Amino acid sequence: MRRFLVALMGCALLALSFLTTGSAQAAVEAGPSASQLLAKTTSCQQISNGKYSFDEGGAATVPVCQANGAVFFKADMDIDCDGVRTSQCNEQTDCCFYPDTAFHTSTDQPLNAAQLPYIVLPQPTSTWDYRNYGIDGGSVVAVIYNNQVTYAVVGDTGPTSIIGEASYATAVNLGINPDPSNGGTEGPVTYIVFPNTHVNPIENHANATSLGEQVATQFAGGTTTPPTQNAGRITGVGGKCVDVAGANNANGTAVQLYDCNGSTAQQWTVGTDGTVRALGKCLDVTSAGTANGTTVQLYDCNGSNAQKWSANGSQNLVNAGSGKCLDATGNSSANGTRLQIWTCGTGANQKWTLP
Repeated sequence: MRRFLVALMGCALLALSFLTTGSAQAAVEAGPSASQLLAKTTSCQQISNGKYSFDEGGAATVPVCQANGAVFFKADMDIDCDGVRTSQCNEQTDCCFYPDTAFHTSTDQPLNAAQLPYIVLPQPTSTWDYRNYGIDGGSVVAVIYNNQVTYAVVGDTGPTSIIGEASYATAVNLGINPDPSNGGTEGPVTYIVFPNTHVNPIENHANATSLGEQVATQFAGGTTTPPTQNAGRITGVGGKCVDVAGANNANGTAVQLYDCNGSTAQQWTVGTDGTVRALGKCLDVTSAGTANGTTVQLYDCNGSNAQKWSANGSQNLVNAGSGKCLDATGNSSANGTRLQIWTCGTGANQKWTLP
């Protein structure tokens, strides 16, 4: 009887393993295959002013390239274990362990290399500065090795002369030895970074995978820039224009009403993907809020419903994430009036004329 029960348990575990593996495989296959992505990286339009090495003191053979709106490079994979101390990543397991990462979680804590797939980029220099290409902490990345794809974020920066490093968790996802003392691989590993994307919060791997699959599908299909409908000004109550405060494209910049002046801060592109863009970024509901009075801002485009808008027959601009309407606070048309979301109504402060 005991043998029978053990055998039965073994069969159940085998079935569970099959189902789990199947689910994971299905999740991976939701985006393009490794071969589809690699087909887009066969030629290199070099954007770095020089090349990087796999290791300190090695030959500089790796250029940073651009193709079809994405940035990519082909290198090895060293294991990064910096950040939160865990049983996998600490001073005992990693000779060079450092308890911090360049980019932090939404609660301002270092990233957890053992749990979060992320990659490391070289610190900005005259050779290449990732910030000049719409890339920052939280940008989504497709990492390809041995015909497998996993999605990660830009999570840390490293030495200025080498390239090709990713977190313990990234290695695990790709079947690479993750041990910081003897793991990694000589590759080739292909890293495809998608500019102007931002995973929010950075530590949410499910969000990284969802966004990664979306932008990778666009990349593999031939475009990373969604086709647009129209571009121009958006006017509201009092004939005032929707305006990016101070023409500043920093994340979190207020979006307001202001006298129409023809500046780039008032040039909006309404995309067929539901985004409303200015200065290279998206009209975004702050922190994906849904409450009345939640302000709107400019933020890196990330594919979330907080950045999806649709115009209805009543001239409302409805946000997909909240079901609420773009609204001029206090029914005011004064310069500097902050825009927000509010329950849709018939007031003039929710009527918008799109380009």
